[in-house]
Amino acid sequence: MPTPWGPTLPRGADLDIEILREMYRAGAVSIFGIDPRLNASRIGRRLGMSRARVASRLRAWAETGFLPRYDVWPNPFLFGLTGVTFDLRLGDRLGKEELFERIGLLPGAAAGLEFLGEWISATFLVGADDDPAALRRILGGFAGVAEVGGPIPWAPPPAGRPLSPLELRIVRVLRQYPAETLSSVARHVGVSTRTITTRYGQLLDRQAVWFLPVFDFRALAEPVVSLNVRFRGPTDRESFGRAMRRSFPRSLEIDRAPFGPVVPENVGVYYLLGRSAARLEDLEGWVRSSPGVLEHEALTMVRIRSFSPTLDRLLRTAPGGPVAPGRRAAPAGAREPRGHPAGRSRTIK
Repeated sequence: MPTPWGPTLPRGADLDIEILREMYRAGAVSIFGIDPRLNASRIGRRLGMSRARVASRLRAWAETGFLPRYDVWPNPFLFGLTGVTFDLRLGDRLGKEELFERIGLLPGAAAGLEFLGEWISATFLVGADDDPAALRRILGGFAGVAEVGGPIPWAPPPAGRPLSPLELRIVRVLRQYPAETLSSVARHVGVSTRTITTRYGQLLDRQAVWFLPVFDFRALAEPVVSLNVRFRGPTDRESFGRAMRRSFPRSLEIDRAPFGPVVPENVGVYYLLGRSAARLEDLEGWVRSSPGVLEHEALTMVRIRSFSPTLDRLLRTAPGGPVAPGRRAAPAGAREPRGHPAGRSRTIK
């Protein structure tokens, strides 16, 4: 993890954006993360560049701490859970570390997003009987919290089939070893590499497992800006998006997926790799002068937080039983014992 004087990723934001567009399945930032099947060779072919160049950049992402790891989530909707996101404003902008520690102890805490300044976001996984208003009151009662916005609800997807016991074992291993090869995952699960390859593809294609990159933007020499814009209507948002891509090619838009955090039709959320922190006011001036814009907010992103206990507990208590470290699971088709289901940026309301 970078320190204030730690390593910095060499400049190359144009390449970074191209790689990120390929890694995200829809070419836009989505709640279900990146497609881990896209290795350096496949990304290089799509971008018309060498595998070595892409691999070198991905290696630099890890070495400098920009992308140290992935957080693997089972799709929470398959377990009867949904998500809610809260925006919190701190009275002391230097009190974020302590606040995140306290948030991570709350039931359902799944992820957080830290911004430069006084704002953070926190996402929780909740059940049908949970009361987001009660959670908001708890957050508002924490020392140092001056304001709580939200909750921002998540829209549910179409009903999907639950994970099978074998799929649960696979997700547990992927969560524990997200960077392992499929042959290594197969050994941990106790099935053939061919079986893992097939099931792995199926899990990803039906969005039953999510690979969420845990970015640390402090490793970058250039600022990453979360830009939230409210428009008169969807037509203005679409026109603005086209103008944004032309004027700021180093940008990504939040994917308007049919499920996940609800983004109103007249709101757009964008991520930009700025060329200089000193030019951010120029960006805001451009946004303000754009046709159809009612209001906007630009925040510099610091890092993504992930809280392991909620998802670890979910997988530990799900049917199928956890695989003990170093122990091979039962082969596929074996009978299961009886008795034996995840940074989103702040959004203008």
